[in-house]
Amino acid sequence: MNNALPAKKFRPGQFFLFGMFVICAIIFADQYTKWLVLETMLRAGGDTPAFQDWFMTRQPLEFFIDQREVYQSREITGFLNFVMVWNTGISFGLFSDNADMEKSRMLALVFIALSLTVALALIVWLAVARSRLLAAALSLIVGGAIANVIDRVRFGAVADFVDVHAAGFHWPAFNLADSCIAIGALFLVIDTLTSKDKGILD
Repeated sequence: MNNALPAKKFRPGQFFLFGMFVICAIIFADQYTKWLVLETMLRAGGDTPAFQDWFMTRQPLEFFIDQREVYQSREITGFLNFVMVWNTGISFGLFSDNADMEKSRMLALVFIALSLTVALALIVWLAVARSRLLAAALSLIVGGAIANVIDRVRFGAVADFVDVHAAGFHWPAFNLADSCIAIGALFLVIDTLTSKDKGILD
C-alpha cells in the first residue's frame, strides 16, 4: 500500500503577491533609510523635512553639488562610516562621473530605461516563479532597482551613504537598494544551483 502524499501541483503566480509585497517593502525601506541618514544624521544645518515632504520633492543633482558642504560624514564604528555620495553610475559607484552634469543627466536617462526594462522582465518571471527562494531573489533585485530609479528621477543620481572600510581600503559607497540587488543575485545563483526542476511551467 502506497501512503506517499501526492506531489503538490505548481500553480503559476502562487508567489506573486509575496514577491510584490517584498518589492514594496524594499522600496519603502530604501527611501526611508536614505531620508533618515541624509536628512537627520548627515545634514549639517537647516530644518529636517518630514519624510513625506522629502520623498515628494524633486531636486536636481546640481542643487546638491553646489551645496555639498551642508552634508557631513559620520563615523559609526571602526569599519563603518556614513557619507554623502551622489552616484551617477550603477550599483557601488561603477561608471559614475559627477564632473560633467550633461553627461550625468544622459546617464540617468539610460540607467532609468535599462533598470525599468530589467525590472519588468523580472516581474514577468516572478509571476511564474516555482519557489519562494526564486521569488525572493527576483523581488530583491526588482525592489532595489526600482528604489534606485526613484532616486534618478528625483535627483538625477543615486544617493549612496554606506562606507565600509578596513586597513585603509574603502569599499565603494552603497545603499540599502544596492545591498538588496546583491543579495537577490546571490539567491538567484543559489536557486539555479539547487533547483531540481529547470522548467518554468508543468
